[in-house]
Amino acid sequence: MALVWLIFSIFAMQTTALPDIIRIGGLFHPSDDKQGVAFRYAVEKINANRDILPRSRLSAQIEQISPQDSFHASKRVCHLLSTGVAAIFGPQSAQTASHVQSICDTMEIPHLETRWDYRLRRESCLVNLYPHPTTLSKAYVDLVKAWGWKSFTIIYENNEGLVRLQELLKAHGPSEFPIAVRQLGEGDDYRPLLKQIKNSAESHIVLDCSTERIHDVLKQAQQIGMMSDYHSYLITSLDLHSVDLDQFKYGGTNITGFRLVDPEKPEIQIVVQDWIYGEQRYGRQLDMGQSLNKWKNKIGGINIGWLT
Repeated sequence: MALVWLIFSIFAMQTTALPDIIRIGGLFHPSDDKQGVAFRYAVEKINANRDILPRSRLSAQIEQISPQDSFHASKRVCHLLSTGVAAIFGPQSAQTASHVQSICDTMEIPHLETRWDYRLRRESCLVNLYPHPTTLSKAYVDLVKAWGWKSFTIIYENNEGLVRLQELLKAHGPSEFPIAVRQLGEGDDYRPLLKQIKNSAESHIVLDCSTERIHDVLKQAQQIGMMSDYHSYLITSLDLHSVDLDQFKYGGTNITGFRLVDPEKPEIQIVVQDWIYGEQRYGRQLDMGQSLNKWKNKIGGINIGWLT
């Protein structure tokens, strides 16, 4: 959200004549409560700094939409445009975001995103703050090469995972040891798949799945004996630091992931505290969970490195 703040600031500095009220639209899904909070407080922070917009104020116009209902999303975008928004932030789901982006391109309205998007082409009105898939994939390749992994098993959740790991798949030549690619099932019992991997004697695992499933996958791997000091996991989610990994830190397993921000920086902790206290003033509770108390660069064999 700091990057969004910076972009708004740049837009402001490059514009000489601004209205008294600048409306910024935000589209969020019901599960995006923390993003909505970050969006609102970013607007408040800009308004509190009169050096950025000395004669204008930002107004957050927040709309909640279903992640699967692109028709409703389009209607809400049209509603936001009718109010005169200067830019639109979000949403997160690919299904709704593509429609939002199309409308913004047609109307030449800046569209800001923080979601993963596999497309190489960036539209003229789109600012996507998420690292490009090719860049991420090359980071995984560099790490696997640095570790000297000759073979490994990829566990992926959906086809997007294969896109994220395409550079890793291409980097493994036909003359090298074979790699296995396994897909997680739709259910919540991953033990049959994990047992197959265990029987193959593979100890190097690349796990690409939603952040919500990481803990369950690792817990079930622990239950069948795949979380020993013999095993290493590379987890592609950039939100690994938000997963409770305490129960895995004594097994000796090397669990590695990337992240974009350092939650131990005082500036980050102050921002999160401002969110929490600000919500309390309105009688709301913001549960940041791991975000404030348990983010660490290294806990036992759990490594969360930087992606820059």
